[in-house]
Amino acid sequence: MSLPSLLLVDDSDAILALERAILSGHYTIHTASNGREALEKVARLKPAAVLLDLSMPEMDGDEVLQRMKSDPSTADIPVIIISSEKSRAEACLGLGAETFLAKPFRADELLLAVGDALANARRRARTGSLLVLRVTVGELEFAVPLDSVREVLLHPATRPLPTAPSYLREYVEVRGEALCVLDVARRLSVEHKLPRVERMLVVIQVDGVALALAVDTVKDPEEYGAADIDRRERVGGADHGPLREGLIGMLRAGGRMLPILEPRVFVARGMLRELPAMLEAAEARRSA
Repeated sequence: MSLPSLLLVDDSDAILALERAILSGHYTIHTASNGREALEKVARLKPAAVLLDLSMPEMDGDEVLQRMKSDPSTADIPVIIISSEKSRAEACLGLGAETFLAKPFRADELLLAVGDALANARRRARTGSLLVLRVTVGELEFAVPLDSVREVLLHPATRPLPTAPSYLREYVEVRGEALCVLDVARRLSVEHKLPRVERMLVVIQVDGVALALAVDTVKDPEEYGAADIDRRERVGGADHGPLREGLIGMLRAGGRMLPILEPRVFVARGMLRELPAMLEAAEARRSA
């Protein structure tokens, strides 16, 4: 696993050498000796954090900080001010700097400051994060929130549910509980890529009713940060058609944009309320 990268910015070769000596082995180190070089490297390298001096040629650290925080692509990168100018450094905290470490500093102080800054950045990135389960049906791939998923099973043998819509014509028993099976491929008018014996059932809980979604493949659960998710409010078309109630947002994963859907989007309005009665009727016919 690669080490987090840091950009050390200072016009003093001695300070850069000291910081590098303390931090090497814990982090991948890049350096810049003036503000303009620092901005260019921040934009190109996207380091995990920046250690920033204030008084430098060409562009002071104050301006570097303000430009970083005004650019959405670099605003989330934590900046640690390393300076002997206490009042200027404290003012930078109001401009978005993560923390301030006065020169001269001890090795343990520097390591602690960087570690805390990165931990804080990780906590912020997790705010708005989402655990999801990615599934495929035919050529389609989408994600569902993990908190709506009860379990995942290999597709077992099913029994007929003749009174339901075409995509909801089967049910299964899982540990003594009858569950309707919703064929997602049929619901979306696509073809399964895998034979039935290789498909999966994703058992979900919606409004207190359990339902099994028949899909082709299921990937391991993953957590995605807020930066990887475009919430529905920012996605064009979110207020139209079936997406109105079902689309949570779009997920950036593996170089693709995948919809994150509430499982209820696959069920016609009011259908959930009818599922228990359908199952009771099917079981009654079976035992008659």
